[in-house]
Amino acid sequence: MFPAKRALYHRAYSPFGHPMAHAAFFLSLCLLLPLASRAQDAITERAYLEDHAGSLTWADVMQAPKAAAFQAYSGPLNRGYSAKAVWVRLSLQGNPLAHPSGATQFAGFAPWYVLRIQPGYIDEVTLYDPLATETTPLKVGDRQPVPRFGYRSLNHNFVVPMSAAPRTIWLRLQTTSTNLIHVEALTFAQATGKDSLQSLLLGVFLGFLLLFFLWAFVHWWRYREPLIGILAIHQLAALVFSFSILGYLRLFFDAYAPAAWLDQFTSVMVLIATAAAVAFNRAFVIEFQAPRWARLAIVAVLSLMPVLLVMVLLGFVRVAMHFNMVIVSSTPLLFLAVAINARGWKRDPEAVPPLVSRGFFIGYYAIGFALLSLFTLPSLGLVDSAEISLQANSIYGFVTGVLLLGILQRRATLLSKRFAEGKTSLEISQQKIAQEEQHRKDQAQFMAMLSHELKTPLSVLRMALGLTNTSATIRGRFDQAIQDMSNVIDRFAWIDKLEERELHLHISGFDALQELDRLLAAHNTQGRITSQAADGPYPLHTDVRLFCTIFNNLVHNALRYSPSDSQVVVKLEKTQDKGVAAIRIEVANAPGASGWPDQDKLFKKYYRSPGAQRQTGTGLGLYQAARITQQLGGTLSYTPDATLVRFVWSIPY
Repeated sequence: MFPAKRALYHRAYSPFGHPMAHAAFFLSLCLLLPLASRAQDAITERAYLEDHAGSLTWADVMQAPKAAAFQAYSGPLNRGYSAKAVWVRLSLQGNPLAHPSGATQFAGFAPWYVLRIQPGYIDEVTLYDPLATETTPLKVGDRQPVPRFGYRSLNHNFVVPMSAAPRTIWLRLQTTSTNLIHVEALTFAQATGKDSLQSLLLGVFLGFLLLFFLWAFVHWWRYREPLIGILAIHQLAALVFSFSILGYLRLFFDAYAPAAWLDQFTSVMVLIATAAAVAFNRAFVIEFQAPRWARLAIVAVLSLMPVLLVMVLLGFVRVAMHFNMVIVSSTPLLFLAVAINARGWKRDPEAVPPLVSRGFFIGYYAIGFALLSLFTLPSLGLVDSAEISLQANSIYGFVTGVLLLGILQRRATLLSKRFAEGKTSLEISQQKIAQEEQHRKDQAQFMAMLSHELKTPLSVLRMALGLTNTSATIRGRFDQAIQDMSNVIDRFAWIDKLEERELHLHISGFDALQELDRLLAAHNTQGRITSQAADGPYPLHTDVRLFCTIFNNLVHNALRYSPSDSQVVVKLEKTQDKGVAAIRIEVANAPGASGWPDQDKLFKKYYRSPGAQRQTGTGLGLYQAARITQQLGGTLSYTPDATLVRFVWSIPY
């Protein structure tokens, strides 16, 4: 595999103080029990010879000068990735019980040694034994059928007879994986004891991988979290890979598929498991703001995996496995560098910290790098092998899996807590929104009531003024003041409907020129408006009520904020607006005492220029016109020239 106080959060989750770390340490010791309880090996001397051309025969290696070229070694032999064959010469000690009595055989002693050969992914090992009765040398390995009779286990095994005197046997190793081999000569009782313990511990390891996969799958099924989904795929690949590489696939499915197919499947699973591990760790470190160079490097690694898969399918298995081992060796160091340089914790101290402490994050990858080096460096032939390296891959998977399970469980707990806090915040926000919505409804009802209640007294005032004998000038001023008050009330009511999206359109057809002439007749009481328009018709298909509202606002604005002795010019014409046929209405006037408007604030709500403050107004006329124009699908813009304030209104027809 492959807000609380910030200080408390980090202290409670140091990488070596967590109970899961203690469990990982204890369980890794269990995997080492087969090494601690090593049985007495009957091999007294080990030596090897490399056959670079792969052409040497048994007779060649038995005789000088090749016999003298053998080099002694101890422990596992590892010659790295190479197409060469490796000959191994083993000296077996003599045993005086080689021809036991019948009583001794009945007591459980058998006069044979079991050559116990590890690891389980060796392609082919050939036995050359002077005491063999077979005419053809025996072979075991991933590409050989499992013997139907004799000694069967997760390892590769030969059964050779004991002799009273010391003797020598030879093995020839040829594999597409790393040239790693460890041979023990054990009695049947010793071999079955070690293999039973090995099967038990590796079974526990596979059970752990299965439980981890089920945990990830169920968690993903419940919450559909992408990271956990990738983890489930990674754990499934790791489970199938371990089942294959540890020998279970060969032992249990040999009768159902050719050995070459099972070996090919194992090679493919090696690449899939590596790609899944890199993909998961990529998704994991991205949560902590991995640097850009690291993200690019990880993507480059992932892009190599399909190439290696094609190489395996085309038969270049050794080269693909060699490159894969280089990737497996380098990516832990890459992810450790990413963990050290991640920026997820270099943020505002008041911000919510990442879901995993920096110490645990770095500690996880540091432990993984150290454990995986026990396996990868000997496999590449960079350092001498020790017997622990045969179990390093399982130890790595076990320890890092337990640590990762602890990290992700803690992460899931914090996510659930934050989700609950977010849900509470959302409910509070929804309550506030509901309160504000109710407040707006109350405000809208108040405006509707106020409009109704004020318009009635205004109508009475207008009626009362009609019964008095005041001069026409005074009466006109009163009428204008009453009209201004009525307009203010109407605009507030309109704005409330606009912002509450309660303004409903009533579409109908009409002639724009006729409607403008009618409106201008009402506004042009003092002869200040000049209209310019070619002969019609000017057909429009829109809401005539809203059309009149926009025009009234523009003309009223022009009359109010221009000199009292100046002219307001209204132009009407047909045009094209962005390729769409439209009617263009232009309203222009000279600037009055209030000066030129601020173009950036002109259509904003409640905007009034400083010079316009002496007159009554709400600052809503142009804002209302712009909002209604938007609903009708038209455009309203301010396009002044050197002498005139000018608004251009375009509406499609």
